[in-house]
Amino acid sequence: MEQTLILVKPDGVQRGLIGTIIARLEQRGLRIVALKMLQMDRALAERHYGEHAGKFFFEDLVSYISSSPIVALVAEGPSAVSVVRAMVGATRPAEAAPGTIRGDFAVAGLRNLIHASDGVERAKVEMALFFKGDEVFSYTRDVDKWIYEK
Repeated sequence: MEQTLILVKPDGVQRGLIGTIIARLEQRGLRIVALKMLQMDRALAERHYGEHAGKFFFEDLVSYISSSPIVALVAEGPSAVSVVRAMVGATRPAEAAPGTIRGDFAVAGLRNLIHASDGVERAKVEMALFFKGDEVFSYTRDVDKWIYEK
């Protein structure tokens, strides 16, 4: 099973979309194995977006993600990274397909509701920024046999 980090960004929290986003992940068959709400400080925001340091949009990313509480979660399932990325949609809301989270709920620019890790290795790095090992749970659900193939 693969795990990936998902952040419901400040606009998703402020617009009351936390439950909707989590419901979509669970309805797809992913397990939520870690979940917390937090106010990201500047230092954590800079570490999270470190790969973009020096780019013209870095300051806007850091300021925005630390402007209001976020919800961080880890979802688990087969090919979780690619499944979640497909569910999230294109980074720019105007380019996101209908049926994706951004395509259905986002409209412009940085207000794209959600962050999802873009690869398995990156997911591991990002999960470690937000969760200690004992905050990520392993469990099975009775319904898993109807969702996952062996």
